Amino acid sequence: MVDFKVITGSAISFLNTSISSFQHSVSTITSGNQTVLISLATIIIVAAIFALVLKLLKQELIPAYILAGLVIGPLVLGLVKNSSLISALAEIGIAFLLFVAGLEISSQKLKETSYAFIAGLFQIIIIGFATFFISMGFGFARLESLYLALILSFSSTIIVVKLLADKRELNTLHARIAISILVLQDLVAIVALAILSSPASQYTGTFMIIALVKLVLIVLIAWFLNKTILNGIFKFASSSTELLFLVSIAFVFLFAALAYFLNLSIVIGAFIAGVALANLPYKVEIESKIKPLRDFFVIIFFVSLGTWLTSFNINKEVLIFIIFLALVIIAKPFITAFIVRMLGYKTKTSILAGISLGQVSEFSLILALQGLLLGILSQTTFNIIVLVAIITMAITPYLIKSSSFIHSKSAKFFSVIDNMPVHREIIGHKTDAKKTIILFGCHRMGSIFLKTLSKMKENILVVDYNPEIIRALTKQNIACIYGDTGSADVIEALQLKHVNVAISTIPDLHGNSLLIKKLKLLNPDIFVLVTAEKIHDALRLYEVGADYVILPHVISGEKSLELIKDAEKFSNNKGKFRKTREEHIKHLEELHRFLY
Repeated sequence: MVDFKVITGSAISFLNTSISSFQHSVSTITSGNQTVLISLATIIIVAAIFALVLKLLKQELIPAYILAGLVIGPLVLGLVKNSSLISALAEIGIAFLLFVAGLEISSQKLKETSYAFIAGLFQIIIIGFATFFISMGFGFARLESLYLALILSFSSTIIVVKLLADKRELNTLHARIAISILVLQDLVAIVALAILSSPASQYTGTFMIIALVKLVLIVLIAWFLNKTILNGIFKFASSSTELLFLVSIAFVFLFAALAYFLNLSIVIGAFIAGVALANLPYKVEIESKIKPLRDFFVIIFFVSLGTWLTSFNINKEVLIFIIFLALVIIAKPFITAFIVRMLGYKTKTSILAGISLGQVSEFSLILALQGLLLGILSQTTFNIIVLVAIITMAITPYLIKSSSFIHSKSAKFFSVIDNMPVHREIIGHKTDAKKTIILFGCHRMGSIFLKTLSKMKENILVVDYNPEIIRALTKQNIACIYGDTGSADVIEALQLKHVNVAISTIPDLHGNSLLIKKLKLLNPDIFVLVTAEKIHDALRLYEVGADYVILPHVISGEKSLELIKDAEKFSNNKGKFRKTREEHIKHLEELHRFLY
């Protein structure tokens, strides 16, 4: 006979067990989600607090993010315990950052500084060999020394591009030289990551060839898509801001997934995706859409960098730590600057390019983490690398900010090769005629001044820090000099005693303040007209001695208001307003042809 009580009891017991198991699963999932949420919230909140404090102290923000990571990481408070979350976010963050870095690799911009690749190659060889033999001398294994040589040779594309963009110097010659060197380093790093992605036992000739074949395959796929369908896809997507953003992100993930499928680092795929889009006409729009996401992951990356430092116990290795630090901060910039000067660039250009490269790369950190996971690098060695990376990345903003001061103090070390010819740097085009007007900055608003003054047949000299602008002006036989408005050498070479008016269209408070003081000191009667972005900056420039300060947004607002008033009058006469529109378009086209 069937015992229904037993069956019913078993069924109820099974049901209770199932419900309990389900509740436990739900609780685990919910708890996991809460852990992720709390960890991410902790990262963002603490980073924001540190950023606010350092901003109040008028300091750079990158050190704030790194300090936040040190505080919430295992070294201090240990608030973020989900190390897998941090690693995942950091890897995705680096992938997006390298995608943006890849977008900067435009063949047109890098063509004129192709000789900088030579500097990059020699810099990698010299620093690499020095690091390798020093490491071997300290008892590191051969493969470990090779890893360290590569790690210290590379500099950070992310940091350099961000800081130079913040200073509005991306179009300057020293910035393009630095970026050209970084491009070469990134390419070498990509190859190194592809080859060194497996345990040392697999480092055979066949394995390396297969790794390179995989890398070439991804590059060929990117090249094929670039030549066939990418332009059409992004042209269609550009009609919608949301669609362009989505397609751009999808393209990054497509190549990241392809790299992962081929057993390569996802950052390799993301970087190649950026390079594939670098020469599209929609690059600027893509960068503008990706920028908020990039900025978010910049924060995540630098915070995660601080959390990677698990201990500070490097007492036995303090000497090798100091040597590594000196190689990155002192030797690498100096060697780079020396090689660039030997290639025929000015001493100042060479030093400014070298200063930009005094840090460890994000690729270096990926390579170091890879070496740690494969058992090639010890935890202590990894901690030394992370500490060197933290210090060098944190001080880079201050080095770049103080680049002019560093140049003035270090130029004497290049006196040995000062007699070498400067044949690769655009000097400009000068005439013997005395100049009465000097225009600093000839892009955008500056081009309007130049066009108007040229029509008035004024005797004008242009000073600009963009080699493309100088090249265009030289072709038009317009007197121009390649140089920085903050350079005392440039200002002293202008023969200001004949100048009546100086105009600066560069909205830089610090640079314009120095310019006003120097100009007024050399020629008290000169009329100085400068540009500012903010009202309090304009008031400060007036205090320094500016005769007139242009506020573009105020002027454009007043002009737009006049246009709106006129639009009411034109509402019944659309033909007249259409004529105004056509005249404006014609004026813009003339400005473009005049400058380019």
